[in-house]
Amino acid sequence: MDIMELGALGELLGAIAVFFTLVYLAVQVRQNTRSIEAAQRLALAQTYQMRSDALQSMLVQAAASDVGRIIATLTQAGYPERLESLDELSPLDRSRFRQWQIAQQAHWDNMHFQYQQGYLAEEYYRDEFVVRTRRLWPVWQKLGLTRSRRSFIEELERISAEAAKAAPPAEPAKAEDSGPDS
Repeated sequence: MDIMELGALGELLGAIAVFFTLVYLAVQVRQNTRSIEAAQRLALAQTYQMRSDALQSMLVQAAASDVGRIIATLTQAGYPERLESLDELSPLDRSRFRQWQIAQQAHWDNMHFQYQQGYLAEEYYRDEFVVRTRRLWPVWQKLGLTRSRRSFIEELERISAEAAKAAPPAEPAKAEDSGPDS
């Protein structure tokens, strides 16, 4: 073999080595990608578990405290649909309920932040966050709890406006015959 043939053979062996190196790297990248995706799924599952544990803890503590009694009283008076029921609370109970709602608002603001960062699944956002905050926003407004992260408040207002557009128009009240004593 002369020098030209050895050079060609060296180039061929070099090309084969480069090819196998690229195949090896492709396999490594794919395995690394799968590993990262698995770690992300695990992190999301752990985050969801922490959220669930925190909410359960809040609810258990509320049930065992004065807040549980206050919520039961409000519910019997038509809360949350009837916001006027908040006006029927004693000043102490209203203050306790307001503190509970501050904790609720912090919880849901955290959920919104996690959603913005991509750590909250669209399904949870749509089925839990939107549904619950749509109900809570009027309560927070009634209690004067309208200051928080700007993007959170803007999202609450958007959800509220969207709900108002989707609500069927109210039917006019029918006059009832109340008899001769009215």
